[in-house]
Amino acid sequence: MWTVAADLSISSLSIGTYGTPRNQPPRGQGRGQGMGASGAKDGGTVGATDTVTLSDAARQQVQKLKQVDANVRQHEAAHQAAGGSHAGGASFTYTRGPDGKNYATAGEVPIDVSSESDPADTVAKMEQVKAAALAPADPSPQDMRVAAQADAAKLQAQAEQRRQSGDAAAGRAAAAYGAAQSLGYGQAGRGLTV
Repeated sequence: MWTVAADLSISSLSIGTYGTPRNQPPRGQGRGQGMGASGAKDGGTVGATDTVTLSDAARQQVQKLKQVDANVRQHEAAHQAAGGSHAGGASFTYTRGPDGKNYATAGEVPIDVSSESDPADTVAKMEQVKAAALAPADPSPQDMRVAAQADAAKLQAQAEQRRQSGDAAAGRAAAAYGAAQSLGYGQAGRGLTV
């Protein structure tokens, strides 16, 4: 999810659109967010007392889905931890395995990348956004795009900082010149002697 404001600054992006590797099984019918089709929390997992007899191929598929689920959750947790107050909650896409359980096979974390009113605050925020985007050991292409956009916003904020510093320096120079004029040092024939 991302919104583009009128000034072309990005106000919200999702990082960590970590998806299922291409060699994973296709998504099942039991796709949902938060609550699975069975209504149980954590993707609709079946209780430990339920047993399902699976073929060897199905057991291998379940093992792969478990590994993908662990990787997706770890990936999104890294984004959240590094994003701090700028990161939202993770959302997941689930695939139902042959055992009837839902496994997270993709996920994302929304992150606020809007500019702050003070350029220095924007610079600090964009550093944290970039760190959040690159926090997982295996950043996705979307993560890389968010990091690049954070770098661009940081550079823009740093340019604004330099412009404001230049304006402040010019203002101090004008004030000093004005003070010298008021003391009469700017008049012909009058100067300072050392």
